[in-house]
Amino acid sequence: MLKKQIITGLALLILGTSLFADEAYDVIKKSSTLEAPDTSQAIMLLTNIEKNGNEEHRQMNQYGRKVNGLVQTVFDFRSPAAYKDTRVLQLEKDVREDDRWIYQPKLKQVRRIPMGERYKQFVGCEFTYNDMGVRKVDEDKHELLEKNVKVTVPGGRTYTCWKIKSVPLKKSEVEYSYRVQYIDTESYLPAKIEYYDKKDQNRIMKTYTTENWVPLTSKSGKKYTMRMKARMVNNITGRQTVIDIKDPLMDAGISAGYFTQQYLSSGKAK
Repeated sequence: MLKKQIITGLALLILGTSLFADEAYDVIKKSSTLEAPDTSQAIMLLTNIEKNGNEEHRQMNQYGRKVNGLVQTVFDFRSPAAYKDTRVLQLEKDVREDDRWIYQPKLKQVRRIPMGERYKQFVGCEFTYNDMGVRKVDEDKHELLEKNVKVTVPGGRTYTCWKIKSVPLKKSEVEYSYRVQYIDTESYLPAKIEYYDKKDQNRIMKTYTTENWVPLTSKSGKKYTMRMKARMVNNITGRQTVIDIKDPLMDAGISAGYFTQQYLSSGKAK
């Protein structure tokens, strides 16, 4: 009888672990595949804040669309003068790594961003190129750590979250050892993400927070959840970057010409 109880207990433990793993995967999958508009446009205000409080402000236009369910995005810097006309194009791919290109006006050339550089800062801010792209659910192993965790972010908003550990299967492609994601149970957006250092896996190297999201209705009448303000803090240096979204426009149509290398170099979408 004792042996049977032990075997039954082990079976329940294994089953419980499996269910937890499945729940973590399902939550992250839903979070990463939230319905997005067919097209989008917005102004993005990017503020770098140094540890001493000094601020640097940048503005860029963002254009996005979906093609066969895959996301294509362009970031077009409009100010300050030092970054004006810098443009980045990201094309999500289904079965291979995403394509990313950058146009640097001083060099007057379009350059592909190789995988080995995508952990670097996105045009000098605390977000990386990886952070600005789409990470696929199957690129990580997910483990549910805790449910109904209360998370309060800068600005005072409090979320109720799943706490999930996500370990990359290919660690050479990212700048961190693993992430702990706090996924809001209402919106399925990440309320907070902690990135742990490769050299010291107990140290949080940077922290992402979603400070504001709102429900919006597009031109076509569809309803979406839009992140309006997000922050990335470098826990090691104290530097941080805040992104504010202004004047979002969704499902209003957009020229395919934006999503080409020609637009990167010319700034004209034909």
